[in-house]
Amino acid sequence: MQEYHDEGVSILCDFCHTAWDGEAAMVEGHHGSVICLDCLKKALNAAATHGDKYQCTLCLRINIPGSLPRWSTAEYPQAIVCQECLFQAAKAMSKAPHANFSWSPPTAG
Repeated sequence: MQEYHDEGVSILCDFCHTAWDGEAAMVEGHHGSVICLDCLKKALNAAATHGDKYQCTLCLRINIPGSLPRWSTAEYPQAIVCQECLFQAAKAMSKAPHANFSWSPPTAG
């Protein structure tokens, strides 16, 4: 998410609105959407299914079935991330040496 002000533009995590300090690990989605490492960690542990269709803030897909896991916060419920984006962000973050983060995809079965 981008926040415009007189001094310029601030990059904020769409899920917690923490401002990017230029060093913190964040993953960018489409149209400037961003998820920070803290939110990514929380989302990987808490993604769940819900009954209604939704749109992912990161990939912008619409009408994702409610049977597919997603995550959002109570504070900013309009920002929703799908499981596919979570896994893709986790894979990317695992490759970033400054992130100090490792992740392995869940195994089937």
